[in-house]
Amino acid sequence: MSDGSFDPVCFYQTYPGKVMGRPGYPARAVFKSTLLFHLYGEFVFRDIGRITTYADIGGCFGFGANAMGFHIGRRQGLVPKTTVFEMASDFVRMGEQLFPHIEFVEADFRHWRGEAVFDLVTLFDVVEHVCEPASFLQHVAAHSQYVMLKTPMQTAGEYRAPRPPVGIGASHRDGHVNFFSPREYEQLLRASGLEIVARRLVESIVPAGARMALLPEDNAKPVGLLGTLRRPRSLARRAFLGIPLVPFAWKRKIVGGGSHLCLCVSRCLH
Repeated sequence: MSDGSFDPVCFYQTYPGKVMGRPGYPARAVFKSTLLFHLYGEFVFRDIGRITTYADIGGCFGFGANAMGFHIGRRQGLVPKTTVFEMASDFVRMGEQLFPHIEFVEADFRHWRGEAVFDLVTLFDVVEHVCEPASFLQHVAAHSQYVMLKTPMQTAGEYRAPRPPVGIGASHRDGHVNFFSPREYEQLLRASGLEIVARRLVESIVPAGARMALLPEDNAKPVGLLGTLRRPRSLARRAFLGIPLVPFAWKRKIVGGGSHLCLCVSRCLH
């Protein structure tokens, strides 16, 4: 589901100041790249041998792209030519100062008309922000060999009809306009020309004991006896998600949530 009236360019022009005010933002961006490289990097190297061109779409200030480039360089002995695509001019200006070795392109990737085909593209918490995800992912598939994605699953559980959160678009804290179940999301990827090579669904990418390092803004104000469980709106849902012995597979099917991590290969180039 998406909100067609949402203007992402307008929304994200004021977004850099908001996210930089969250103490865990840089660490979380670096951690996402490190985690996805650890999970799926060898798949890519096994197929193409060396990653010489890499692009991070929606890469904000470049923290994640810099980390991914570092890990690739350490693995193969050569840092890839790295490009960050970002719509908000403030992200681009600040990113160019932080990481002068990265090329920042101020553009909505859906409308970018470059001819480059990147060995690897990353989309970390991006698809949920895009108003037309199918055409966007088709464009990604046409310009990449491999794609690593991390996307939150934000509908109700698979055993109920999908229901997005109350806030959507400009009224959502982070401007989310798409709310997927895992089944819907994987169908979207395949229909867009991406074939899933490896995937996993996780309750959270944040390991036990690391919340204060990676999400300190969420830990600043604990919520009652259930700590920092902020997303669930009902007491019953909070209680259910807070039961540690309930497997995540059942939590996801009944109340939704979690993150989808995957590596895809473009069918356009294979």
